[in-house]
Amino acid sequence: MRAGSMPPVLTVFLRLVAMMQRRRGPLIVSVAAGTLAALLSLSPHIAVALTLVELFDGTPDGGRIGLYALLGAIGVVGRHLAYGLAMLVSHRVAYATQYELRRSLAGKLARVPLGFFDQRAKGALRTTLLNDVDMAEDGMAHLVPETLAALLTPLLAFAAMATLDWRLALLVLAPTATGVWLVGALMRRGGEVTRRYQAMSARMAHVAAEFAEGLPTLRSFNQSNQALERARTAFAGYTALAIDWLRRSVAPAAVAQLFLVGNLMLVAPAGVLMHADGMIATDTLIVFLVLSIGFGDLFAGIAGLAHRLTRQVAVLDRIDGILEAPELPVPAMPLLPADGSVEFRDVGFSYGGRRVLDGVSFRVEPGRCLALVGPSGSGKSTIAKLIARFHDVEEGSVLVGGTDVRCMAPDGLHAHVAMVFQDVFLFAGTVRDNIRLGRPDAGHDAVVAAAVAAGAHGFITRLPQGYDTPLGELGQGLSGGERQRLSIARAILKDAPILVLDEATAFADAENEALIQDAVARLAAGRTVIVIAHRLSTIVHADEILVLDGGRVVERGRHAALVAADGVYAALWHAHEEAHRFHHGGGRLAEAAP
Repeated sequence: MRAGSMPPVLTVFLRLVAMMQRRRGPLIVSVAAGTLAALLSLSPHIAVALTLVELFDGTPDGGRIGLYALLGAIGVVGRHLAYGLAMLVSHRVAYATQYELRRSLAGKLARVPLGFFDQRAKGALRTTLLNDVDMAEDGMAHLVPETLAALLTPLLAFAAMATLDWRLALLVLAPTATGVWLVGALMRRGGEVTRRYQAMSARMAHVAAEFAEGLPTLRSFNQSNQALERARTAFAGYTALAIDWLRRSVAPAAVAQLFLVGNLMLVAPAGVLMHADGMIATDTLIVFLVLSIGFGDLFAGIAGLAHRLTRQVAVLDRIDGILEAPELPVPAMPLLPADGSVEFRDVGFSYGGRRVLDGVSFRVEPGRCLALVGPSGSGKSTIAKLIARFHDVEEGSVLVGGTDVRCMAPDGLHAHVAMVFQDVFLFAGTVRDNIRLGRPDAGHDAVVAAAVAAGAHGFITRLPQGYDTPLGELGQGLSGGERQRLSIARAILKDAPILVLDEATAFADAENEALIQDAVARLAAGRTVIVIAHRLSTIVHADEILVLDGGRVVERGRHAALVAADGVYAALWHAHEEAHRFHHGGGRLAEAAP
């Protein structure tokens, strides 16, 4: 519902209403109760007007004056009761809509290509699912019913005053209408500034988080002053923008507010002149003098409502950015793979306008091992992600078990492929739950067998509650090697015929490296394996090695033949050997050591 020609406030309002359209009945009840509450806010003014009329009468009736006071008090109580009902109903609608919105967002994230998550920071997605949906609650529970009430109530009050005297009613309305127009103009003029303000706020939050998280490293390199200066620059930019907006908006906002509540400026002199000419009765003049003050109060909150609606623009844009993301196409009649083979046929793929793969072709027979090597950025990780259909190829095709992955259901493809990455994801749950991510219905014995095969059973039994030990966020409390062995146990439990490995030992120490290598060897047994190699010593026995450079396959073959060819792979191998000697004491640092 993004209409570029609509004012931002109206666009946001309609978007919020559309989100709650399934609960139209309760929404109408909330708006009606809010409108009644706003009308009842005039009850003290009406009571005062009637009292003054009675007092100006030659023979005031004390009983009627008491009745007017009682009715005014009842109106005040009724106003609060009606407002409470409006808020109760609107919050029930908002919370139910929030629940559905979060479910819609989660469902959408389950249907987008997995590459969608590479293009967005995980923190940004978390912010949208939690903070932005929470902020939308203000729009749904407050802004929609309050805005409708703020518009309906003056119209009803104006209609009632017009029945008394249409001329004075127009005079009551004129300043308010001018004030509403000024508020709209102010909001339209401030739309760009509001977007800059929100962007600056996001930038400041990012810089502040980066500064706080990176402070230990920055201090260890004596760079805390440089980082502090970056933070100061971001804070200063935010402050300057806020002050500039305040300076430019205070005077127009004050004038707009003056018109919104300035009804008495026209009604009082005009009403007195009309009364002097005998055009209106005394009681009519009194009623309009009193009600014109209350009428202005009905509009007093419009500027604040408009500002809050404008702040919802960025919130809803981020929510829509997920809900409107293209989904992964799913075939109507999905096919299943015939075996564990993997084949690329003249695959081309670009990412962010940069050509990542160009004419890549290879085939891995079931039960064989293919290693992918090459400089950073050569396309190795992209090949792994295309196998699991993180993205769809632009040219050529990727086949798993002889079937194009685009002709398979995502669940069917993922059941056929297990992936072990360097960066291990563990969620806040027990050790058992994290391993069973590979097969949620697995029993205890199967979980233990997988952990034993992954070399993880020993350290798990030493944890305070064994397999029932709760893990902190991202597996805090475990070493990198222990987290990696849990991810391997998860892959063993999944028991998929195709295994994609992004060098599991890249960040492991010597002791964990040996344990992980043994676990990987057991995991790979009898499976089709595609391994992204960072340590070339781990893939010397691969059935075939593909050497990538600039997104193209520049060499292929077995280890010995590629070293003898003295090409790109040979250069990488010699660099690997040199690094190995350096690491084990053959380097200059070791020579210089006392």
